[in-house]
Amino acid sequence: MTSLIFFFLLTCKHAIADLWLQARFTTGSKTNLRSSRLWLHSLDHAVLTFFVALVFVGVINALWLSLLDFVLHAIIDFSKNYIQEKTGVVERSIEYWKYASVDQILHFSTYLLIVLLAT
Repeated sequence: MTSLIFFFLLTCKHAIADLWLQARFTTGSKTNLRSSRLWLHSLDHAVLTFFVALVFVGVINALWLSLLDFVLHAIIDFSKNYIQEKTGVVERSIEYWKYASVDQILHFSTYLLIVLLAT
C-alpha cells in the first residue's frame, strides 16, 4: 500500500511540475541544451521528487531518486521536443498528442522505476 501511495504522490508532483510550474516558462527551447528552460523544468521535477521521496526513504536515497528523475526527465523531454522539431510536428496537430502520450508514459514509467528502486 505504501508503494501505491508513493506512486500516486509522484504522479501528483508530476502534474504540478509539468503543468503549473512549467507554465512560468514562456521562452526558451527544450531542444537546445544551452537553454535554461530544459534544466530548470527538470530541476522542478527533481526538487519535488526529493520532497515526496523523503517521506518514504532517507535523505541520501531521496537525493539519488531525485537525481534519477532529473536526468530521465531531461532526456525524455529533450528527445520528445527534438523529434517533434525534426519531424515538423506542431502543438495543434494530432501527431503532437501522440508524442505527448508517449512522453507521459515514459515519465510515469520513471515513477514506477523510482518506486521499485525505493522498495
